[in-house]
Order: sequence, then C-alpha cells, then structure tokens
Amino acid sequence: MSGMMNDNKRSVKAVLIGTAISLLLTVMLTCVFAFIIKLMPVVPYGIIDYVLIGLSGLSILIGSYTASVMTKSKGMMIGSLCALIVFLVLTISGMSIPDNDIGILTVIRVVAYLVCGVIGGIAGVNRKEKVRIK
Repeated sequence: MSGMMNDNKRSVKAVLIGTAISLLLTVMLTCVFAFIIKLMPVVPYGIIDYVLIGLSGLSILIGSYTASVMTKSKGMMIGSLCALIVFLVLTISGMSIPDNDIGILTVIRVVAYLVCGVIGGIAGVNRKEKVRIK
C-alpha cells in the first residue's frame, strides 16, 4: 500500500513540475514573440492567436515530456493533466481581461493543448534510456 502512495506522490510532484515548466516556457516564449512583433513594421493580427496557441502547445509538450520522464509510467494521463492545468490557468487569467469570452478559439486551444500534452507524455514514457559503457 505504501508503494502505491509513493507512486501517487511522485505523479503529483511530476505533474506540478511539468505544469510549472510549461507555464514558465509559455511566458518566456510569449515575451520573445512580443519582442519579435515589436520589431515588425506590419503586425499580422490574424495569426497572433494561433501563434500563441502553438507556443503554448510547444511549452506543454516539453513540460509533459519532462513530467512523464520523471514518473516513467502513465504518460497519457500525466501529459493530459499538465495540459489541462495549463489550459485552466491561461483561460482563467485570460478571462480577467474585459470583453474576453469563451468561443471557438477556446475549443481549438483546449484540443491543441491536450494533443500536445498526450504526445509529450507518451514520448517521455517511451524514450530510450541512454546506454552507459563502463
């Protein structure tokens, strides 16, 4: 029974670390993207939302990969939990902006995040261990 408890604690810790990595990477990549947009003479407003979804998806992929490498099991669950938590944090913070509502872009965002989270989780569990030659 205590082995299962340690496994659950490790999974929770991995999800929290993966989520933190995803959120930090999202902030850093968004700042880089904002700097690039600032340098552009013409701002392509139509693609900004989709680029931000892609940047967040990449961050979630990396965070869920890291989390599933830590647990070495349950990659789909770990990845989807990381993605769902990041989605909730970003959606709740986005709802604090006036005139920002839930629409089709929110559905696209949650699907993209979950797909990236699951792919990162599966990739992290299935990664090959490095062969160490003594």
